[in-house]
Amino acid sequence: MDATLVAKLLSIPCGFLLGSYNAVLSQNVMPHLYKQPASVVASIFAKIYKIGSTTIAPLATTAILAYSYLAYSSTHHKRQQYGIAAVLTLATLPMTQIVMMPSISRLLEISSNGDLQKTAGLDQEVVRLLKTWVAQNYFRATLHLSAGFVGLYAGLT
Repeated sequence: MDATLVAKLLSIPCGFLLGSYNAVLSQNVMPHLYKQPASVVASIFAKIYKIGSTTIAPLATTAILAYSYLAYSSTHHKRQQYGIAAVLTLATLPMTQIVMMPSISRLLEISSNGDLQKTAGLDQEVVRLLKTWVAQNYFRATLHLSAGFVGLYAGLT
């Protein structure tokens, strides 16, 4: 099978899978947790984060490598498009580590500390952290979906 076809078959769906996964969490899952106790919210978030990190990182890596290969092996115009798709996907990694990690780390800390979960006012802090994460995750989903659409356009033209 042609390597270019394999790269297209891997990269384009990965962009849509990544973006859809993030969007669904932000829209359909996390908002239902806002009225739950901090201990419940933090525990559920920790489980979702751990599961997500084992699926999202390999998908993102696959998409980045496949888009990079396509950019390298394509003509000038498509090289730019695939390069943009690779950069959009790659941008989510430092965004997660630099922008999103403070909220994630605090939620993970709360999930693992029973004494901390009894702190007064923690429910409000957890809801604030979760709403921050949801907004940031929507943006991350937009980057992934944009990469998917750019890659699809390049693949079809």
